[in-house]
Amino acid sequence: MKNNLLTIGEFSKRTGCSIKLLRYYDSIGLLKPVYIDQNTNYRYYNFEQTRMAELIQICVNLSIPLKEVKDLAFIDDKVDYKNVIEYGKKITKERITQFNEDLEFLNLLQEYIERVDSYDDKEQKEFDLREKYYYTSPLYEDEMNDEYYKLLDRLFEEGFSQDLYIEHDYGVIINIKDNITTKFVAYEVDKRHSNLENVVKIEEGRFLCKKTNEFNFDKICEMFSCVNSNDKTIIISPGYSYDFSSPYFEVKCRIKNTNEWENK
Repeated sequence: MKNNLLTIGEFSKRTGCSIKLLRYYDSIGLLKPVYIDQNTNYRYYNFEQTRMAELIQICVNLSIPLKEVKDLAFIDDKVDYKNVIEYGKKITKERITQFNEDLEFLNLLQEYIERVDSYDDKEQKEFDLREKYYYTSPLYEDEMNDEYYKLLDRLFEEGFSQDLYIEHDYGVIINIKDNITTKFVAYEVDKRHSNLENVVKIEEGRFLCKKTNEFNFDKICEMFSCVNSNDKTIIISPGYSYDFSSPYFEVKCRIKNTNEWENK
């Protein structure tokens, strides 16, 4: 009987499951040995059970509760690999999607920090910036004060309640058109939310960028008096560095295609 079976130690080496885990899986009825020696109480497994052990480990890595694995694996006291495999594939695909989104976020954040670090506090520099979408709310403050931060916090809470996919950029967007100034507290969201009423689209284009410690919006706008246009878009964002301290803001003013402000 035991000649074609694996001892619990051999089974552990083949599957990567510790002996302690295998005993636990046995105790909850998830992976029971095919034979237990009545004299020694040694557990024995067959080769086919290695596949189930591997499936269990995959489910553990995916944080699927063992009770859920057991409910999937056993239908009418019979082992059903199909349910476990299909559910494992579903969770794996969801994780891959999330990992890809996380990687994209990290790449964009790194690109942003390295761009901001590429010029010093007394410089101004032009950059071609990509298209972005911002979730917004009207702002009537004259500077970035306590009321601004309270409004920003409420806006974030509103976005969380709607399950918006929020990107890293946030701050204030100012539009100056025909000498009329409108301000918005804003944070960047994924393009998938572009159909929302209060999402503003900023087209890709060339921006003049500066760094400042100034909190007053009028003074920030004066920094771009050199930009000769009757339609200006100015974006104020935290000026992060790799240590994530933020002693300044980066302010950006569109210098080409200035009439491309779109409120969806």
